[in-house]
Amino acid sequence: MKQIFEKFPLDYNIQITGLTKELNVLYLLHLFKTKEENILVVTNSLYECNGLYSLLSTYTNDVLLFPMDDFLSSVALAISPDLKIKRLETLKIIQKKAHIVVTNLTGYLKFLPSLKNGEQEVTLKVSDEINRDTIVKQLESFGYTRDSLVTATGTYAVRGFILDIFSTFLDHPIRIEFFGDFIESIRYFDENTQLSLEEIKEITISPYDEILNNENNSLIEYLKKPIVVYYDYNQIEIAYKKLLEDILEYKKSNRIDSSVEYMYKIEDFFIDREIYIDTIENIKNKNRKTFSYNSIEIENFRSNFEFLKEKVIGWINRKNTVVFCLSKENQVKEIKKLFDMKPILVTDQLVENQINIVFKKINQGFIIEDLVVLSEFDIENTTQTAIKYKNTLKIGKKVNSLNNLELGDYVVHRSHGIGIYNGVVTLNQMGMQKDFIQINYLGNDKVYIPVEKITSIFKYTDKDGTKPKINKLNSTSWELKKRACQKKIKDISEELMRLYALRKNTHGISYNDYPMEDLFALEFPYEETRDQIKAIEDIQNDLRSPIPMDRLLCGDVGFGKTEVAFRAMFKTILNTKQVLYLCPTTILSKQQYTTALKRFSSFPIEIALLNRFTSVKETKRILEDLKNGKVDILFGTHRLLSKDVICKNLGLLIVDEEQRFGVTHKEKIKSFKNDINVLTLSATPIPRTMKMAMSGLRDLSIIDTAPVNRYPVQTYVLSENDLLVKDAIYKELTRKGQIFILYNKVSSINEFCNKLRNLVPEARIEFAHGQMTKKELDAIMESFVNYEFDILVCTTIIETGIDIPNANTLIIYDADHFGLSQLYQIRGRVGRSDKIAYAYLLYNNHKLLNDIAVKRLQAIKDFTELGSGYRIAMRDLS
Repeated sequence: MKQIFEKFPLDYNIQITGLTKELNVLYLLHLFKTKEENILVVTNSLYECNGLYSLLSTYTNDVLLFPMDDFLSSVALAISPDLKIKRLETLKIIQKKAHIVVTNLTGYLKFLPSLKNGEQEVTLKVSDEINRDTIVKQLESFGYTRDSLVTATGTYAVRGFILDIFSTFLDHPIRIEFFGDFIESIRYFDENTQLSLEEIKEITISPYDEILNNENNSLIEYLKKPIVVYYDYNQIEIAYKKLLEDILEYKKSNRIDSSVEYMYKIEDFFIDREIYIDTIENIKNKNRKTFSYNSIEIENFRSNFEFLKEKVIGWINRKNTVVFCLSKENQVKEIKKLFDMKPILVTDQLVENQINIVFKKINQGFIIEDLVVLSEFDIENTTQTAIKYKNTLKIGKKVNSLNNLELGDYVVHRSHGIGIYNGVVTLNQMGMQKDFIQINYLGNDKVYIPVEKITSIFKYTDKDGTKPKINKLNSTSWELKKRACQKKIKDISEELMRLYALRKNTHGISYNDYPMEDLFALEFPYEETRDQIKAIEDIQNDLRSPIPMDRLLCGDVGFGKTEVAFRAMFKTILNTKQVLYLCPTTILSKQQYTTALKRFSSFPIEIALLNRFTSVKETKRILEDLKNGKVDILFGTHRLLSKDVICKNLGLLIVDEEQRFGVTHKEKIKSFKNDINVLTLSATPIPRTMKMAMSGLRDLSIIDTAPVNRYPVQTYVLSENDLLVKDAIYKELTRKGQIFILYNKVSSINEFCNKLRNLVPEARIEFAHGQMTKKELDAIMESFVNYEFDILVCTTIIETGIDIPNANTLIIYDADHFGLSQLYQIRGRVGRSDKIAYAYLLYNNHKLLNDIAVKRLQAIKDFTELGSGYRIAMRDLS
């Protein structure tokens, strides 16, 4: 398509208008290939920045992203760690050769580390002589933080003569062993298991922070005076004006001196080579030479090949040249078959007034003058797969609550009782320096615990906030208190004891193993975690036993409890038994039903759904088939507990989130447990359930291992602020992601959506709530899953079970009105993919909030660090 490039000017201080997005990209590529030097493309927002980067990435690997948070987000919350690492990677790569660098306005204006400091790296080699403390000081200057165990990028840990570092740009942390001041060995280790992976001879440590001082540089200086292309300069000017207003407002509201600078001003830059790309509607600048074009985008044919054929022939008859850009052999064959006038497969020069096929992938077709170009995405009803930027950031998993301890916090040691945390101290032990956790007890007594034994320490929690009584070492009070607590835990009601004894004495049917179970397991599209494998084996053993199963399966949201349940269901069905799957909400029952249809699709299993949206006629058929044994698995809400639900041969009852059911429903569930297998799934079990599991009255399996590339949800607690909400939305739209906004007021939800549309006009917004009909809810949820809109404003109908991996930002209004378990469940709707997820818990700062409401919001942040609700429950019971 050389004739397209020949139309593009290569002058500076010019304005180009009227090109489609795809033609803008082709122009930038032509400019880059011709000039062979750095080109900096500036967009008005992070959203536009990532979109343009994705389009360019289709054509070249020589494009880099330099993404920066909006001003308010970076100063009022925190700079996004994934964006920061991406910027650091870009700054490192651009030193090597020419690139197209795409940034947004705040990235363009950002203060960057001095080029001298930015180039600093430390290379460590085996046998090098260097003092460990010297390296530690260097790490601190690079922005690394000290931790007890290294699990996240940007942290380090010191234990005697061992130094662990999780450096920027590395997939795994490194462990350095010293012998005196000599480096004896360097090896990678697994951040989750802490086990060694591979020995290496040397490693280069790069800065983790963008370290600023009095000699800051700009992106312009890093790129050595590049060609600067302003993409839609009219919008950049509007965004810049708004940015200055935001900065001024922030300084006033926080009483910050007006002379404080957060970034460069556009006026600070002297650019002698500028190009302006604008839409045709923009007013042309008289001081710039303008090149105007008339081009349009191709509308999607949505697999209507007859209409496609008609349009192409019409274009040819009007003396146009038609080009199909296709990337798959089967597409080429289909297009060749479609036309009587055989298309020409070209590799260089196009044949005018003919149908040409170019074996190449483009993002979207266009028409300019007599040239018509179509992409594969214009032909079929599919969308271009978004190109995700990747970086090496790993947030890691906090090993335990010690990471959240502050000096003076109360802690509990298994052997010594309640004391006061006094930090980590370094002591000499047998001639070696080693780190210990210091705990102070009554009477100036102290205990030093090696940091590797941190699992023996727990942060003290008390529901009413009263100060605990500090224990004295070597006294009997702690032992007496532990015995009293253990006695209380085991003090379960006589009814439960009789029920458990009855189950132990009941001899049911032992389930057999079948080879087909291996086939079913092989169809699981993911790799099982070690905890999933253990839980599956536990349940398999239960089902092989003649004693009815009563097992509690605990696991964080999105950690794979459903697949473990499906394995149990499959084994039950192979043994000619039926399964009831009880869900707390209608939406969850529908989603689990849909998931099961897909998971069991290769096997002759009859699956049905019974909830309030099931028609009377369908309900009658399902109940009849269930009674006759024709239905193998029945999903449903508490409707399954009705008297008319009769199974021919029930073998397994699965209860999803038992704590969500009322007392009456729980009594009915309890009655099932006499002679059938029962599996209860929960992310946040109630204390009584945990007591039963821990005291042996119910069997317990825990899934505590996150799936591969799963990160903790980054959670913020803040007062309502439209600008921060806007920034959070744009940050997610930038990643081609979707957003849940929980607004729990049905009466005003439509009005709220209109307000949101004014705040973020580019976003596609819909709402959903429990008062809608089944047809309306199904249509909206299906559209959201299919990415037909960006933001779902909803009530608590999403609390349990909605699984949309592309939705990774959650904004909750009036978060202080929700219970802790509710917030934890709702937060589990995001963070179910390999993207970092964000949850914003908003409270209305115009209302009087009591301490309990504020503590409740803060507790959800603690959940992020500690892992799961059941883990906290277990600690409270210990």
